[in-house]
Amino acid sequence: MMRNKTRLCFVLVATVLLFRVNSWAQQTSFSPKSSERPAGAITGRVINSAGEPLAGASVSAISISGTRSLTANVNSDGEFKIEGLEPGLYRLLNSLTGYVPSAPPNLNGPVYYRIGDSVTLTMIKGAVITGTVTGPNGPLIRLGVFVTRVRDEEGKKLTPSVNVRERSTDDRGIFRFYGLAPGTYIVWAARPRIGVIVPSAYDDDAPTYFPSATRDTASEITVRDGDEITADIHYRAEPGHAVSGNVAGTIDSPVRFSPGASINLIDIQSRTLLPGTSTSSADNNHSFGLYGIPDGEYELYALQYLPTGEGLRSATQRITVRGADVTGLSLTLAPLASIEGRFVFENDAKAACAQRKETAAPETLVRAWRSAPEKTDANNKTGSSEVVSSANNSPTLGAGDAKGSFLLRNLQPGSYRIDSQPPAGGWYIKSIALGTTRALAAKTAGINPARDGIALKNGERVTGLLITIAEGAANLRGRISAVEGQTLPPRMTVYLVPAEPGAADNLLRFYDGRAEADGAFTLSNVAPGKYLIVARRWEETETGKPFRQDAAFRAKVLQEAEALKKAIVFKPCERVTEFNLPYVTSTSQR
Repeated sequence: MMRNKTRLCFVLVATVLLFRVNSWAQQTSFSPKSSERPAGAITGRVINSAGEPLAGASVSAISISGTRSLTANVNSDGEFKIEGLEPGLYRLLNSLTGYVPSAPPNLNGPVYYRIGDSVTLTMIKGAVITGTVTGPNGPLIRLGVFVTRVRDEEGKKLTPSVNVRERSTDDRGIFRFYGLAPGTYIVWAARPRIGVIVPSAYDDDAPTYFPSATRDTASEITVRDGDEITADIHYRAEPGHAVSGNVAGTIDSPVRFSPGASINLIDIQSRTLLPGTSTSSADNNHSFGLYGIPDGEYELYALQYLPTGEGLRSATQRITVRGADVTGLSLTLAPLASIEGRFVFENDAKAACAQRKETAAPETLVRAWRSAPEKTDANNKTGSSEVVSSANNSPTLGAGDAKGSFLLRNLQPGSYRIDSQPPAGGWYIKSIALGTTRALAAKTAGINPARDGIALKNGERVTGLLITIAEGAANLRGRISAVEGQTLPPRMTVYLVPAEPGAADNLLRFYDGRAEADGAFTLSNVAPGKYLIVARRWEETETGKPFRQDAAFRAKVLQEAEALKKAIVFKPCERVTEFNLPYVTSTSQR
């Protein structure tokens, strides 16, 4: 009885948290008065895979900070216009029931747009996975069913798999997921998480994976555009275990019954985020409990975001569940780190090709890539220096304000390499450096943030990062040509590497771009100078990080380019078109 009461408290707390997060989101949404409404707009069309307009779709422009969002409906011609946008960087999210966005893979993360851009967005019919969950006595009602995409449509493994969707079985035991992107999925049944605020009959059960398996033996389901797959599950009803403890260092919110932190548990083998919970402050010790956990190796951490947007996070603990509950765990929250800096734009009267100078700073992207695993205190016996949950490939993003300043916050302990994306054509990244203030001199002398990274500890605030962006960038457009009688392999990528002696250590002189299916490619914002160019099949780097951030992969591409000896020289502001790049298979790709 006590265990059910405790679980009920956790569920109620999580419900309050969800409500509060929605309230914060509503409070921070962008809704300027009509008299103050900015004049910027992003326009475009939404079409299906056959090029036909998709009337009834909607398109939202969401600022890089996530604090501003505006939405427009698509008319009968497939056209949309999102008005009232301030200068800045925006993601476009297009939606239509049963459809999913179709976009070419991007090597360096999401694509951001600026006011004045005109965009064509393609959507494809989403796939469906449906089925019935049954037990010894027939269909199971109001049971949670979950699906997560573990590989994309090209077969690339997606880790960690944290984008989990949930449905509940109806009175016939049937579930249905629709609007699924092409790729490979796993499906499982377990205690419900959404819409249930009382204990259920399934709370102590370990998940049952399709068709009637544990995670180790689960069958994966691959879907393509518009597929409908039936995946019936026979529920095992096998008891799982509890993982419980308490969290220290939480900051109380003014909301009554406010949870102190969310608790996250990741299966190390599958790198899947399992159903989590929130801490309960009812007994003033911020305790937590996770139930129905099967045997396995896991990573556990606590995370709390404050209304200000600042984050607290505990160190990740590695735990083993083997035939019994794991209790008495202790997680301690600590403030996350931040990096503050500014952009400097160097105009060149002789070059005079840089675009969008008036809005350059808020339209310039800065990224911090975590390049080292979490370091664990020597006294933390449950910690690990190899942390899957922390080694994801998503960078922390930021943009400049009107004065050119930027802030990268909520950074976990580790080493971060800094990269940037210029605001428009004609600009290139000239240098990334730390300031030479007295406070930084001893720590940062000789450090190249793009190459060496910036080491951060919990709560540390680094200031003085300077990103210099110069006018005079070149642009290259061309096509990869195959040997006569052969076709190009899929997923071709073009790489530019510096040809000048001694420049191989300058990461800002390395560029890459994915080619289209017909071999066409474009490389923009290239610094003037001499380069070697090579085309090769794209492959995921060992770390999963971008080309510039992986030393071993850079060395491999540089070696191939030097062997090919295909050189190109760019003058300031030069636009090279119709460049022919023969595809030569290197030894390393055979």
